[in-house]
This record gives sequence, structure tokens and C-alpha cells, in this order.
Amino acid sequence: MGGSFFQNRIFILVLPILGALGLIVSLGRVAVDPSLSNVFYNADSLFFSVIYQELFLKSNANFLMILKGWIWTPALYFFPDLAQYFGLRTIYLFLEKGAWEATHLTYSFVQWSLLLFGILYLFKTILKEELEARKISILLTFGYFVGSILFFFKKDLFVFLPGFHGGNLASLSWAWAFYFKWEEEKNTKRFVILTFFVFLFALSDLIFLPYFLIPLLVLHVSKLVQERTFQKTKKIIYFYFPILLGIILARVAYQALKKNPFVFFPGTLVSAKLGHESGPAKLEISNLFRSVFVFARENWIYLFILLAGFAVLYFILRQEKEEEKRKSIELGSLFLSLGILVPGVFLFYGYSLGFTGREGIQEIDRYFGGVLLSSLGMSLLFLQRLVNYKILKYFLGPALLLLVITNSTVAASKGVGIVYSSPKLDCLDQYAKERNWKRGLASFWYVRPMRIFSKEKLEPDDYLYDLMLFYWQNNLSWFERKTPYTFAILDGLDEKKVKETLGEPKEILYCENIKIFSFSEKEPSKSLRFVEENQEKINLWKLSNSRF
Repeated sequence: MGGSFFQNRIFILVLPILGALGLIVSLGRVAVDPSLSNVFYNADSLFFSVIYQELFLKSNANFLMILKGWIWTPALYFFPDLAQYFGLRTIYLFLEKGAWEATHLTYSFVQWSLLLFGILYLFKTILKEELEARKISILLTFGYFVGSILFFFKKDLFVFLPGFHGGNLASLSWAWAFYFKWEEEKNTKRFVILTFFVFLFALSDLIFLPYFLIPLLVLHVSKLVQERTFQKTKKIIYFYFPILLGIILARVAYQALKKNPFVFFPGTLVSAKLGHESGPAKLEISNLFRSVFVFARENWIYLFILLAGFAVLYFILRQEKEEEKRKSIELGSLFLSLGILVPGVFLFYGYSLGFTGREGIQEIDRYFGGVLLSSLGMSLLFLQRLVNYKILKYFLGPALLLLVITNSTVAASKGVGIVYSSPKLDCLDQYAKERNWKRGLASFWYVRPMRIFSKEKLEPDDYLYDLMLFYWQNNLSWFERKTPYTFAILDGLDEKKVKETLGEPKEILYCENIKIFSFSEKEPSKSLRFVEENQEKINLWKLSNSRF
């Protein structure tokens, strides 16, 4: 019996470790599967990488000087996103090869782990019970397995990436737990903790506020309606005071950052080729219905899990004690609101602004990550109840182990790796080596991967189709350099405009059917004139945004 107990403890410990290893194996697929690597190392996901490279890795890196002139995204992503990424990249400084990839992959694993542990902490806080080791083991294993399944189906990978609002999802359960801790204990410590993290999360990502507040408000309003009394209204308002204070502090800090010269935001110089035609959008109700339909079609599996899970949970809780039932239903209602009401608010908001049609808000999956988090939370809550049944108590562990091993075996059989390789980048590097390229023109989607992964240290600058400067996730100093352009990648640029601006190319080259112009370094006059014109545009942009 003692040996059996010892083996049981080992199994409980090993099971989530194997689940985590399964996710790591799935992450290893990124380097060898182009459909995954194109997502993981796309231009948007490399924003943090470029910042770190410019601030710390360049030979002329000067933190304060280089930070000045950066054009950030509207979401600042300070915490946990940027802090986590910078910390991991610093850890991997010792790697001569594969440091960026290791940082990205580790970031993904850590972010998913933060999300899972946040849900478990929320369970512990609301249910007011210590989760036993077996239960934690099964819940974590299931959570890591879900992460692996997302890789298997290549779905919603934005949750793993830096700069895609994934940090908001990882933070949400923690923030809710901090609120309920404050509501329960009502002391200075909990007040300060809640205020601080609401400030930090709201400052880092404004999407945090509707994700955090709407489910909480729905929960409290439904309580008042069910109890048919509004005597507790003042008490609830009191509980929201640290939240309000955190929001106010975040707003003040955000406005201060907008005014100082270190953080810039996208300006008013927008190319006609970039956006939609100006003018008020027509608010047709059919567009709203279409947005809802597209959202439901793309997320039907999450919505089904969420709704079915809540219904079954409500059914099996009928025999539970009233207090225990109430806590579980409250927890489930948080996830239900997050997955149903929050997306509904986003869809209606997008509709009211005219963001509908094929490029409407419903197509931006990272805005609707809450439906993934809510279905995962509901699944874990449901699983947490199933573990209490003796008939399932000893079945779930082996079943999960079998699923994890099967998925890991399938993933590993297709090959794993760390170092990212792109035939297109290799081709560009070869041309650069032969022709001594350094500075070039390219569209947004080429610039970040080339700056991070180019072995020849290529440094292209962002341009829109008509060669207007692209003020987005870059530094104005890139455009202010006095060195001439020696190449132009025409995918995303107007070929005629490039010729008018830089002259006839010395050579026309191709990488995977992508046309590239190579210019002579001996005739830099047109290129340098273009650089001077860019400086004038930058000065105008600064003036229009009060940045001088």
C-alpha cells in the first residue's frame, strides 16, 4: 500500500510535467513548419524584438537616445508582455544562435502558464478551498494539453505571441482574483494590490478594462436583481473604489506618456493607399448581423463548450450545498459573460464605428481572445467538479496521460527545432553579401523579420505603397540616416514610384518570385535627396503632433 501511495504521488507530480513537455514539443514545431513560423515570426510579433535590439544590442545603443523617437502602438504592452519578453531575451544573451527564437518560444510557454495558474488562483479565491494535489495535477495537464491542441490545429496562436493582447488574457484571472481577495478581506494590503494591478494592466492594454469590468458588473447587477434589493449598492460601489482609482491613475499616466518625447503614437500622415475612404459609415443592421454570424462561425467550438459546460455544471450542482453551488455559479457566470457579452459589446462597438464587412472588427481575432479564455475556464471548472466523482477520479489522469503522449508523439514525428530559417530571407542575405547591401526600402511585413533574422544585418525601412513613411512600431531615426538606399523589395511598394524616387535599378533580382531592385552605391544622389525629403516629412509630423 505504501508503494502504491508513493507511485501515486509520483504520477500526480509527473502528469503536469508531461503536459508541459507536450506543449514544449508543440512549440518545437514552429521552426520546421512554415505555416507556424510565418505566424510566430510575423512583423507584428517582432515589435518587442526590434525594440530590444535597438535599445541594447546595437553597437551604438544608447538607451535614452534610442528610446526617443519610437512610435509605439496604442496599447503599450508594458506588463506583463514587454517586461516578460525583455527579461527572457536578457536570459538568452549567452546564445550566439537561436536567441530570438528561444525567447519567443519561452515567452509563449510562460504566457500560457501564467494564464493557467491565474485560472487556478481564481478558483482557489472564489471557491475558498485548497485545491488538492491530484486536482491541480489534472487541471494543469488538461490546460497544457489544450495549448498543444491549439498548435495541432494551428488555431488562435495569437494568445502565445508578444504584442497580440495575450498578456491581457494571462492577466485577467489574476486581476479578478485580486478583486475578490479585496472584497473578502477589505484591508489596506488588498486595496493597494488591486489598485496597483488595475493601474498596471489598464495602462498596458486598454482592452483589459472591458474584459475585466463587464463580467464583474454583470455579476453584481444580477446579484442585486436576484436578491430584489439595492441596499448593497453602496457596499458594491465601495468595493469598486480601488478599481476606479487604478483606472484614473492609468489614464493620468497614459496622458503623460503621450506628451513626453519618448513615446510616439501613429500620426496624421496616412497614405491614401493604406486605409478606407473617409466619410461616415452607413450603419446597416445587416452588417451587425453579419459580424455576429462571422464571429459565431469562427468560434463555434468555444461557444459550444462555454454554453454546454455552464448548462451541465448547473445541472450537476443541484445536489450541492447552497453556498458551494453559489460560488461555482458565480465563477461560471464570469466566464459566461466574458465569452458572450464582452464579444457582443466589441461587435456592437465596431458596428457603431463602421468597422464591418470583410475587414470588420470580427475579423481581428486577437480582440476576441476572451472567448478562448472563457471556454478554457469553463472547461477547467467543469473538470474540477468531475474530479470529485469517484468513478472518474482515477480515470481522468490516465486518460489525459494517453492524450498527451499521443499528441506529443504525433508532433515530434513531424520534426522539431528551435532555429528559424526562411528561404526568402536566405535569398536576400545572399544578394546582400554579394552586393554589400545594408539599407533598403520594404513594406512593413518584411522589415521586422529582416532586421531580426538577417545574417547580413540588413536594415530596411518601412514604407507604404506610395513610399509615404509608415509611422508604426518603428523609430524615426531609421528614416533620418544619411546613408543611401541600395535595394528595394517591391512586394507592397509601387514599382513606378520607386523608379521615380530612386532612379532606374542597376539590377532586377528575384527571391521566390518577389521582385527586388538593386541600386548602385556610386549614384546616391536621388536616394540622398529622398532621405532629405523624409526629414522634412518627419519634421512636419513632429510639428503636427507637438513633438519638437
